[in-house]
Amino acid sequence: MSKLRWFPEHADQLKRLRLAVGVEITTLAKKHSLSSAQVRQLEESGESTFYSPEIKYIVGRKLIRSLGEEITELDFEKTLTSSAFEEAQPQINVSDLQHTAVENNWRLSNVQKYKLIRLFGLLFALLMVWYGQFEIPSSKQLSVLNSTGIDAKGPYQRTQQSEVHTSQVDYTFRDQPNDLYVTQPLECDWNSPSVDLTPSSRFRPDHYTYLIAAQPTVFCWKDATLVNRKISLELNESIRLEGEPPFHIYSADISDIKIYYLGNLIRAPNPGVRHIYLAKE
Repeated sequence: MSKLRWFPEHADQLKRLRLAVGVEITTLAKKHSLSSAQVRQLEESGESTFYSPEIKYIVGRKLIRSLGEEITELDFEKTLTSSAFEEAQPQINVSDLQHTAVENNWRLSNVQKYKLIRLFGLLFALLMVWYGQFEIPSSKQLSVLNSTGIDAKGPYQRTQQSEVHTSQVDYTFRDQPNDLYVTQPLECDWNSPSVDLTPSSRFRPDHYTYLIAAQPTVFCWKDATLVNRKISLELNESIRLEGEPPFHIYSADISDIKIYYLGNLIRAPNPGVRHIYLAKE
């Protein structure tokens, strides 16, 4: 059973952070390309505006991180058990409390160690860059990348699952940095045979596709206006791509991508499929 579930504790945390920075629901929704109904369901209840409870959790975690905190981690099974037997009042003795306090202190020290390790790793990476160990692309290389149409602007929003956030006392909204696309060995072979996987049922509008990476992957995407993009996603990272249907999606590992269109999960009929065609309904 998946542990990616959005609990009332998460809803209270999101609402508290939003009110603390004085941001309206509509403003927060627009900032992250969400609907106001989705933000309200994150702060109150309901899942009708999300594909699944897992996606609701991922979107809510993104909003909490954008407001300067990490999401409160909850034990899914313990939370269900406590909800079912909330009237039970177990007897707690002093020795149990002392043992819990010692255990919590041990965990806190491990968290601090983890933060120090990440800090040293960041400093080491900066030193490596300083001494020229990493290749920095020249202006000529950047111009070649731009000529391929891999730009940092487009009619979609990108959801970053593994970004590092720093808590701030006085938080203000800032423009998010442009997406950076990692050039990897993948050619967008649009002349290859495509498979029409347009779903017969419609539960969502047809002007966008929603993709989630089950593994780190790179894929190509284009719409009817022939806007061609090459995009890199990390594990569990998701992206919503808007445009004018029909849509084409090409990847050497297309089975590693969960593709949603018209509210349906699109599945490749066999592992050899690389080019998917999604028509306008």
